Amino acid sequence: MTTVTIIGCGVIGAMLAYELSKTELNVTVVEANSKPATGATGTALGVLMAASSSKAKGNLVKLRLASLSMYDRLIADLTAQTNRNILYNRNGILSLYRSPIGVTKAQSLIEIRKEQGFELRWLDSEEISQQFSQWQTDGGLLSLCDRAVHPTQLVNALVEAATQNGVNFYWNTPVKNLEDLISDRIVITAGLGSNSLLTPFLKDREQVLLQPVGGQALRVKVPHLNLQTVINAENEDQSDINIVPLGNDQYWLGATIEFEYDQLPREANVSLLLEQAIAWCPTFTQAEVLETWAGDRPRPLANQAPILGFVPDYPHILMAIGHYRNGVMMAPVTARITKDLLLNGKSDLPWQSFSL
Repeated sequence: MTTVTIIGCGVIGAMLAYELSKTELNVTVVEANSKPATGATGTALGVLMAASSSKAKGNLVKLRLASLSMYDRLIADLTAQTNRNILYNRNGILSLYRSPIGVTKAQSLIEIRKEQGFELRWLDSEEISQQFSQWQTDGGLLSLCDRAVHPTQLVNALVEAATQNGVNFYWNTPVKNLEDLISDRIVITAGLGSNSLLTPFLKDREQVLLQPVGGQALRVKVPHLNLQTVINAENEDQSDINIVPLGNDQYWLGATIEFEYDQLPREANVSLLLEQAIAWCPTFTQAEVLETWAGDRPRPLANQAPILGFVPDYPHILMAIGHYRNGVMMAPVTARITKDLLLNGKSDLPWQSFSL
């Protein structure tokens, strides 16, 4: 029986383990930390923004839309198998805009997504006020197709389901050298930890595949907001803020993007997130900060995000890394592609442009 070792158990590694657990492969997962989802996954907000994403076309869009289409069935299957509670928001995403350029792009996106099989609806500011309280916006794009999921709850369910299906997980098991592993196939999903593992196998031994991009987020309590739909709002500096309902008047706010930083968390960015939320909805002046957290997202330096496929000249080693801010969003389709490559050496999904 072919043996496969997955290095790393964030959302990508856990999703792949679950996907492979339904095959005849002998699968093992090794994780350097004592539990899953301790890296970038543990700091993610789980916003599954594909249909309402401003990028209209291209292979990345195809993969994101394909991944979104897999989520409803995935959550239903995991819930049925594990009986775990996975917070999964089916109320869609409302993308808010202020600039005329943003409004024009959003309205043109409606026709493009319609051709792709996804329905979006434009709401003017009055309709938004009637349905979603007092948001300071010129209008918004409502996508009832998009979702949000609790990343850690998702990963824990994936690990439990994969374990039930026969996958072996080893915690507190750092891998220093791939040559120490005895396995027919190796799949690296170790986020920023992938740099040191892959360097010996690259033609340019000085090449660094991934850079850390810092980010921070908040959990707040806001009475009387009564928001059920995820909000994505484009700020004036073209950054964006996500507001994710958690129930019981609680919300996640995030996330900052920090290419250069010295110490996390930084109070300035905690204040920044609150100020941005208040600028879109004055009700956030009542927010009580319950928790702050920070982490690094792995961003490819000289490659498209993510990096998928075989290590050049080493067909027994595969990569599924560098998803940057799209790890949770793209986990199902990444697992499907990687499974195809392991079993058949190819995939019908458009992965080639993301290979090294």
